[in-house]
Amino acid sequence: MAATQISAPLPLRGNGRLMERGDIAIGGHRGMGANIVKGGMLVPAWRENTTGSFLAAAATGASFVEFDVQVTADGVPVLWHDNTVDFGDPSAPSRAPVADLTLAEFKALGSITASGSGATRLAVVRSFWEEAAPAAHAPSPSPSPSPPPTPDGAPARGASPPRGASPPRGRTPPRHWRCAVDEGFPTLEEVFQALPHGVGFDIEVKMATPDDLAVTPPEEVDRVVGPILSVVERLCSAAGAERQVVFSSFDPDVCAALRARQSRWPVLFLSTGGRDPHADARRTSLAAALEVAAANRLSGLILDSGSLQDDPAFVSAVAATSGDLKVLTYGRENDDPAWVVEQALLGVHGVICDDVPAILGALRGAEAAAAAAVDGGGALGGEGGMVVTARVQA
Repeated sequence: MAATQISAPLPLRGNGRLMERGDIAIGGHRGMGANIVKGGMLVPAWRENTTGSFLAAAATGASFVEFDVQVTADGVPVLWHDNTVDFGDPSAPSRAPVADLTLAEFKALGSITASGSGATRLAVVRSFWEEAAPAAHAPSPSPSPSPPPTPDGAPARGASPPRGASPPRGRTPPRHWRCAVDEGFPTLEEVFQALPHGVGFDIEVKMATPDDLAVTPPEEVDRVVGPILSVVERLCSAAGAERQVVFSSFDPDVCAALRARQSRWPVLFLSTGGRDPHADARRTSLAAALEVAAANRLSGLILDSGSLQDDPAFVSAVAATSGDLKVLTYGRENDDPAWVVEQALLGVHGVICDDVPAILGALRGAEAAAAAAVDGGGALGGEGGMVVTARVQA
């Protein structure tokens, strides 16, 4: 019988192996999940991509956390998903690309300041996905540039609101982004320092290049990859215990650069599987993603979960092409426990999800059902059956 295990921490190794054979790892998407509007409420309670959200995800059983890293104008890697930070009045917000902000300006937007009768967060604005919307993990569209805010967070002179009067389909109108459990916007270094070594990291390198640009300029790759690698190398070398880290990116040129510049940590290519149009043909299909991974000697792929639902045999195709390449998935479909259990049976090595407790519960239930079937001679028993074996830290 083949065995599939829920593993914690994420079993990554510096020799290039992404996952131990037979394991499925559960990762917290931006920690406890991306902030969305569900039933009219903003959830989860934690602001996404913050240390508090990561610690909560690890406490609920996640073996690793996935988060988005960009680089400020003065070369500091920070955690932020969108290409821009919108702030001010939701009816006419100002917009600043993260790449145009200094660290001080970026931090000012997430700081707590005295305002009127009490302490309030500076007015960061966001248009949130509704519960039934498609996956929000895909690269966000490139914004039109606007002047950055002043260091105190006030809109800079000439700052303009986002283009378009109506929010995109599946999003709520812009609103002030305030979570029940909130904190400032962290740097990559602060996250390394705040989280226990046993929590693995999937560091998604975000690029703000537009979708109609087929090849990212090499200087932009250098601007982003260099500082991120520098922080990871310095902090992993200084740590008493090796943290398990993987890099990922939707940009194949970024993946190639990360792989060429180091071999200590695995690199995975993120792919929408063709669900989102792009000028770069390498980003437009599952087959193209596999070619990118093979050509650049990557450790594996992180696929849009919906694209895998459309072609579940692709997991076997990857294994037939290269037994060393691993397959992980992301996306809103991964909030469906039954689909995650099916992925485990297909041989998927890890899933990135917003509801870690529900997914772990489903896998444990599948383990119990499989064990009962084996004991009772049921359909899941016998040669070729698969057992989901929990191996989760207390």
